[in-house]
Amino acid sequence: MSQLTVTEAINTRKSVRAFQDRPVDQALLRDMLTLAGKTASGSNLQPWKLHVLTGEVKASLTAKVSERMMNSPAGEEADIPIYPEKLADPWRSRRFECGETMYRTLGIGREDKLERLGQVVRNFEFFGAPVGLIFTMDRSLCETQLIDIGLIAENIQLLAKEQGLDTCAQASWTMWPKTIREVLGLPENEMVVLGMSLGYADEQAKVNETVQSRVALDDFVAWHGF
Repeated sequence: MSQLTVTEAINTRKSVRAFQDRPVDQALLRDMLTLAGKTASGSNLQPWKLHVLTGEVKASLTAKVSERMMNSPAGEEADIPIYPEKLADPWRSRRFECGETMYRTLGIGREDKLERLGQVVRNFEFFGAPVGLIFTMDRSLCETQLIDIGLIAENIQLLAKEQGLDTCAQASWTMWPKTIREVLGLPENEMVVLGMSLGYADEQAKVNETVQSRVALDDFVAWHGF
């Protein structure tokens, strides 16, 4: 384990989209997720459920999604939408720039639709990571509990950095809830909320050189009574 501070973990965490073909020890994952289970949640509901995939099960899911994507490129009816039907600015512009920043790093022009599509498809291969996580939540719960899912997801990402691992949180997996439930044998009441790739980053991969911008402090903080 490294000796990263929380500040260092936050500063070095980024979305990694290419991983080494190197397994992650289950005992290490159990330790990380045990700690992540201490995440705060409203009224201590602890609404999250995590499905940790590797090996044949992960391969089965990615193969099934790849097969179905041929006829349904937009996926299935999501349990929760990734974005509002009409995403307004400034969020629409931020989303656009996020994608363009990655494509510029990869040297993929806007006219190269096939290469861009190939990069999108890698989402559903967990970017080659040895471990995939699927976060689910019971349908009887509401939007406030989604905040708790975000909290535990961030803690997992920071704990991963502490262990020399990297991650990529993926809302894209919400596009395939029926297939996920089918492959993992989940009941209908489990909503698919989030996916995450986890493993050892491929430091030689160009895509992992991507650096996304952040808005300035006073663009998202309002000071009252100071």
